[in-house]
Formats: sequence, structure tokens, C-alpha cells
Amino acid sequence: MKLTRWILGWVLLALAMGWSQIGLSQGETLASVGERSNPVAQTIVEAMRSATGAEMALLGAAFFNESASVPATGFTADELIKSLAHPDDEVVVLSLRGEQILQALERALELYPQKNNAFLQLAGVEVRFNAKAEPGKRIVSVLIGGAKLDPERVYRVATTAPMARGALGYFRVWSRDQITQSTGRTVAEVVQEYLKWQRSLLSQPAWAAQ
Repeated sequence: MKLTRWILGWVLLALAMGWSQIGLSQGETLASVGERSNPVAQTIVEAMRSATGAEMALLGAAFFNESASVPATGFTADELIKSLAHPDDEVVVLSLRGEQILQALERALELYPQKNNAFLQLAGVEVRFNAKAEPGKRIVSVLIGGAKLDPERVYRVATTAPMARGALGYFRVWSRDQITQSTGRTVAEVVQEYLKWQRSLLSQPAWAAQ
């Protein structure tokens, strides 16, 4: 009986500290950043969304350090920042139509299931896709803030300045003229700020195949 109470106590403590399905002892690598949702990358992208108040945020796989790894718990801001290939990039906000967001998501899946530097790590959005469909027609549904994507609506999307200028081929989807906010803050800075109040990795995948 005592053992049961002890185990239950540890479970409740884990939940209180934000531990989730990531695992309590293993680390998270970024090797998968170009092919599926990655908890470390999603956490960094969420820091950008949170810092700007944008409805969603995105960042291409090429902007992460695939050789990096972060402890599942007890990690520091410095460890998270080392997961970035360019931590000094400025965080900006794009104003994109829902139709453009959909085009960007389709581009991210062009090479799926192969790794792709243009694959997008996301925050604030849930995407379901058909992995067997032909490229360009894979997105099944998109929710932003829990609401269905409206192709005509304009959304505020946080990202980095290079991505906003069209890096990784996204110049075919949006224009740098759609940058509507320059924060003057780097990704590293917003990550440090975010970790002052959030100490766990995001474990809910933004991408879901069906």
C-alpha cells in the first residue's frame, strides 16, 4: 500500500511539473526535425509565437541543428538555443492569408516521408494530412487556435527574418512585403524569456498523418 502511494505521488509530481509523453529520463534529439513534429523545435517555435502574440508560428527544418539534443527535463535555455542553427536571427511577424498558409504546409510535405530542409516546425496550428496523396494535395484539415483555417482570412504568423524573406523556397508562397512586425529581438532572446515561465517541452505533435 505504501509503495502504491509512493508511485502515485511521483506520477502526480510529474504531471504538476509538466512532464508528459516525452519521457522522464531520455533526451530529445533533433534528428527528426526535417520529417515530423519535434518537441524541441516546436518549443522554440512556440517561444516565437508567445513573444509576438501571433496566432501561429513556423520555422523550416534547415534552421535547426540536427546534431543537437536536449534533456527531456531539467534543460536550460542555453541547451535549447544550441538547437538553433542561427540563434541570432530576428523574430518577425508575417501577415498571411489562410490560402498562403495552406500552400506553405503543402510545400513542407512535398518530399514526405523523406527528410526535407523545408519541412516546417509549427506552433499554434494542428495539421492532418494524407501521406499517400500526391504532393500538393496532401493537407486534409488545418486548425489554428482550435478553429478551422479560413482561406480568405489574414493570420499573424511568427517566424524569423530569413524565413519571412522567402528562404527555403517560400518566396514562392509569400513576399517580404508581408512582414508587418519586426520585433528587434533574436530567437535566442525570446527562448530565454519563454523559459522563465515554461519549463517543459511541447509534446503534442502539430502534424498528424492519417
